[in-house]
Amino acid sequence: MRKNLLFFLSLALLWTAATAQTINAAYVSALYAKYPVTKSNFCTDCYLWVNPYYVSIGDVKRHMPVVTYEHFTKTNNDQVAVLKVPRDGIYAAWHSVTGQPNEDNVYAAANKLVRQTDPKAVIAKGHCEAWILNAFCYDAVILSDTYTFNAGLENQKQNVGTEIATENITREKLKTMDVDVWCGTWGDQGAFTDGRITDTYPAFYWKIIRAGGETTCYWMPNVAAATKATLPQCIVTYAQLVKNLQFDPQKIFPPKP
Repeated sequence: MRKNLLFFLSLALLWTAATAQTINAAYVSALYAKYPVTKSNFCTDCYLWVNPYYVSIGDVKRHMPVVTYEHFTKTNNDQVAVLKVPRDGIYAAWHSVTGQPNEDNVYAAANKLVRQTDPKAVIAKGHCEAWILNAFCYDAVILSDTYTFNAGLENQKQNVGTEIATENITREKLKTMDVDVWCGTWGDQGAFTDGRITDTYPAFYWKIIRAGGETTCYWMPNVAAATKATLPQCIVTYAQLVKNLQFDPQKIFPPKP
């Protein structure tokens, strides 16, 4: 009986090894090809991108996410510590949605320019739906590193300031409940270009965190002074957020029942 058990266990391990998918550049390209964009009537240059993890409307001319939405579950979040996706290599690489341009050179040009006046300045690839919150699944984390539809030009101090502070709040809530997150960018404080592609430098990042019957909204200036300590100053009412945006995010992407 024990020999039979070992035999079938060996077969199962061999089958798993034989069918396991190698995650490489070809895999990523095929993954993105599964989820093409469609034209959105939200704005002239807006397109809708739907994947199994989040939905987004991005402005493909200004290269900034207008509104994204993701429903995070406690069950999935529990898998983050189990899966332990490394934040390097292919899991940290940035990608463009199929048919959209690669923006690597724009970010390189932006950083070269800002460092002329401040050698320590950094323009980051600023996530809307956070990488770490999608690290419950290899495909989810790969698709989170996406130009235009899930990231914009973000001041690094704000990225590790108010932005990460909201992500920490979401993580804390996910220990006991599911969480809905809407996020996007708004306005502009200039632009950066590599001579071929021009990206708008958003003036604000905004976010809605809905969990346990409570909704909190954030209107976060995309500036170096936006530290974690300033997050309370960024809280606005839902009505004020809608007034600022001139649209209602929950009507664009209704929360998952």
